[in-house]
Amino acid sequence: MLTYFEAMGDNSRIWIYQSDRPIGEEEKAAIMIDSEAFLKQWAAHGSDLKASGTILHDHFLIICTDESFNLASGCSIDSSVQFVQGLGQKFNIDFFQRTNLAFWQGEGIEIIKLNDLKGLVADGTIGPDSLFFENTIQTKGQLQTEWRVKAGETWLKRYFKAALNV
Repeated sequence: MLTYFEAMGDNSRIWIYQSDRPIGEEEKAAIMIDSEAFLKQWAAHGSDLKASGTILHDHFLIICTDESFNLASGCSIDSSVQFVQGLGQKFNIDFFQRTNLAFWQGEGIEIIKLNDLKGLVADGTIGPDSLFFENTIQTKGQLQTEWRVKAGETWLKRYFKAALNV
């Protein structure tokens, strides 16, 4: 059962899929059309899921479900992953590149490869106060408080400690 993203409760479960490049306006519109069609029929063991989706900051596809309505099952989660994989193939976007890190730099998103992080920390481009998108959060409410956070307060803190010891 499709609903508006804004109407989903803060305890609604989310999955964040980060793109490897900015998603253009026409692509966003087409992705949202496809997403709405998928979410209208998304179900767990034959029971409708109250769900929504959105694209934020031109890089993040977010799928959301209210598990107080019905719980997402392993099979339903697998079907959503397959759906996003299909979107990636259709639009030539990699939503599953886990070694890409997203930072808020200036007025927008900068995607940094994990392999490049040590050098960017060493030259001061990225620091503990740099805003990092922590895509492992699990609820819609966390989008406001725990998604865009200081890198030094996340699992990335080890890179700053290592830089101090050099």
